[in-house]
Amino acid sequence: MSKVMSEHASASETLLCPLDSYGLLAVSGDDARSFLQGQLTANINSLKPGAHCYSAHCEPTGKTLSVFWLYCYSDNEFWLILKHSAIAASLAQFEKYGVFNKVSFEDKTKDIHLVGAINPNDTLAVPQKNELLAQVKVGSDPSQYVLIYKAEIASDSDEKLWDALEIERVRPQLISELAKQFVPQMLNVQVWDGIDFKKGCYIGQETVARMRYLGKQKRALFRVSGSAHSPIKAGAEVERKVGDNWRRGGTIILAVNRTDTQVDGLAVLPIDIEMGTPLRLRGDDDSLLEIHTLPYQLG
Repeated sequence: MSKVMSEHASASETLLCPLDSYGLLAVSGDDARSFLQGQLTANINSLKPGAHCYSAHCEPTGKTLSVFWLYCYSDNEFWLILKHSAIAASLAQFEKYGVFNKVSFEDKTKDIHLVGAINPNDTLAVPQKNELLAQVKVGSDPSQYVLIYKAEIASDSDEKLWDALEIERVRPQLISELAKQFVPQMLNVQVWDGIDFKKGCYIGQETVARMRYLGKQKRALFRVSGSAHSPIKAGAEVERKVGDNWRRGGTIILAVNRTDTQVDGLAVLPIDIEMGTPLRLRGDDDSLLEIHTLPYQLG
């Protein structure tokens, strides 16, 4: 059982977490599928209504604007589920390239209510009232769902538990302040089948392909945890110990403060960093973080 479930739920209890910092960007129209196929790293040509995939959206140089679950609501409407602050950057690029397509874009966050459901089993019973628009399974062991409702429903947990599970899975969630900083592979997007290297052209594809086939990847995403004397948040810089000195190590992209002094996070670090390398937060000389072994192969 994951640490999240062992600390916060019984063997059968479902945790309902309000996903207040997440949002939904709808892309619809006759050309929605073909338009997104030319924008996103995933291959969505075979995505049927009710299905979803993980993906990234890049700008022309290959740096990531956002990462998200892409849900196929209908044949001509797709929903991006992501950190709400990341919508603006992707929306701006969609609008720029969509002018000659039969496609429209809408931030629907104010019109729906997102809830995260976590349960140790796959027999998840979720509240059906208030019109459940979609139930998107995004993880197993424990089962993990994004529930999309027409109106607000009661939650019994906290969003930080959802983010803590994302950290355990080492799956990236990107906020606006970190847009255009990382190529998708630096966020391990390929591990989640979020990059199709054979799909053909899309915005940023040349850089993504070069990193894969020319061995240019120097950074990757890792889970870190330890002690800190002040809360940490996405964007914090990490330093690594080199001999008797400290050097820049990387960037926190997602963080949860479990207690006043215990922190957990995802950090983009050198891909060849040794697991035992001591880390600390820049500006907090007494902090100490350790690197966890990845729960998957980078590939």
